[in-house]
Amino acid sequence: MAVPVNRRDLIFLSLAAGVLRSIRAIAQAVTPLDITKNVCTLTCAQTLGPCYYAATLIRRDITEGEVGLPTLLSFLVVDADTCTPIENASIDIWHTNAGGVYSAPINQMCNPGNALARTKTFARGIQMTDASGWAHFNTIFPGWYSGRTTHIHATVRRSGSEMVTTQFYFEDSLANFIYRNHINYLTRPNRDTTNSTDGVIGGSASRVAPFLFTTKLINDKSLVALKVIAIRSSTTRCSA
Repeated sequence: MAVPVNRRDLIFLSLAAGVLRSIRAIAQAVTPLDITKNVCTLTCAQTLGPCYYAATLIRRDITEGEVGLPTLLSFLVVDADTCTPIENASIDIWHTNAGGVYSAPINQMCNPGNALARTKTFARGIQMTDASGWAHFNTIFPGWYSGRTTHIHATVRRSGSEMVTTQFYFEDSLANFIYRNHINYLTRPNRDTTNSTDGVIGGSASRVAPFLFTTKLINDKSLVALKVIAIRSSTTRCSA
């Protein structure tokens, strides 16, 4: 399910000469927030977690029939040292459905008692960055599960080699609003873990900040989420 992002703006992005110009263009198109701050800061690693599933799922639409708030995830991959966009990097993402359940035949703690989810691969996919460094996914906003804040997992690779595995987050106020107002999340409106109390990234706002999406909720019916990922030519050595 595609979200209503102006196609003209996305085409403009692909033709933009500089990475900062591209960032500002898409930011102005979908959100009043500035995503150019610290754009080339190296993205640090976080745990892979037990719910990864190795599959070659090269696709933009990863909903696989799951219902939820339609969400466009847009990632810009840049060189942390030169701030230039990186073409042909692969971004492998995975997250839960609206009910907080992961797909695939993996560790059963990721989809306890849900035999159907174990036969599917929803909310998983891989995309390659284009000449301007962008990769996009059509998905739904992830649900929550006990002990973790709302998050998206991602691994970035170049020529098949892992550069960084990490996780990205949403502002607590946004997640709370969606869970308490969107029809597909109303049965589980009160999550038990926030960004500040999460065991992986919690503890302080400054620790979470580098991993937050820049977002725009459009008419309460769809979401655009943007994130810049800065990598080097070898595996990231810093940890969140």
